[in-house]
Amino acid sequence: MLLAAGLGTRMRPLTAATPKPTLPALDRPMIRRLIDQLADHGIESAVVNSHAHPELLAEALRGAAIPVEHVFEAELRGSGGGIAGARALLEDATFLVLNADMVLDLRLPELISRHREIGGLATLALRDDPRKSDFGTIGFGTAGQVTRITSMIDLGAEAGSGLFTGVQVMEPEIFDAMPSRSCFEILPHTYLPLLSDGARVGTWLQPTSDAWHPIGTPRELLDANLALLAESGASQWVGAGAVVPASASLGPGAIIGAGAELSADTSIRNSVVLPNARPPAGSELERAIAFEREVWRDD
Repeated sequence: MLLAAGLGTRMRPLTAATPKPTLPALDRPMIRRLIDQLADHGIESAVVNSHAHPELLAEALRGAAIPVEHVFEAELRGSGGGIAGARALLEDATFLVLNADMVLDLRLPELISRHREIGGLATLALRDDPRKSDFGTIGFGTAGQVTRITSMIDLGAEAGSGLFTGVQVMEPEIFDAMPSRSCFEILPHTYLPLLSDGARVGTWLQPTSDAWHPIGTPRELLDANLALLAESGASQWVGAGAVVPASASLGPGAIIGAGAELSADTSIRNSVVLPNARPPAGSELERAIAFEREVWRDD
């Protein structure tokens, strides 16, 4: 299941008319990139919940490599309520849940193997990352079991810690531990009571050499795109059908989305022009994102 419901408020103004998970990472919607990765790992079907602009989310996933079931939330249900709302589609077997607004290297066989080794109701994918002080951490013991969730619960005997990447494996029995109400969060309202009752929840550490880009703001979207461009070994990206006049200047880090159209004398450097955008004539973009006919700048 990919958690894609939400308003994308921190991503505004880019999400005024676009669901955040459909924003592009090198011209591919984030959520489509994740679906393709799951298909490559042998996942046979997916569930996606939605709230804002569900038709655009469905359009971004049309023709995906695996079947996708959509669950619309008329009212936001939270990270736990969203999973519970899809129970009928998930409760037949072990299932994977991940946030739809990120770019990451996914080592699914290793995560699944760790989950089976620990044998708990769920396993959380963590990352020992310098950013963990910004996100809060989850502690784990020598056997890989969760011993602490930020400051909410601390069982002691912590051997290490990491930030939660938004990727988790669950057993169907976890639904019985979820609150009966429709809206709740997964960490405080499911995992916290489970740990308090002595249940086992496991952890797996993503190697720090692997990519993980959570994308919640325009700056994070820009940085993720620039990182992907650097990883590709290219200095520029020009999508299919983009119009780039000879007088335009594309410096290093220029990412021009499919169908975008640059006007004469436009300068693009370390910036993203979203698909079908039309930045104003003569624009000088440095650490900026052009969308529709507007420009967000990382001031």
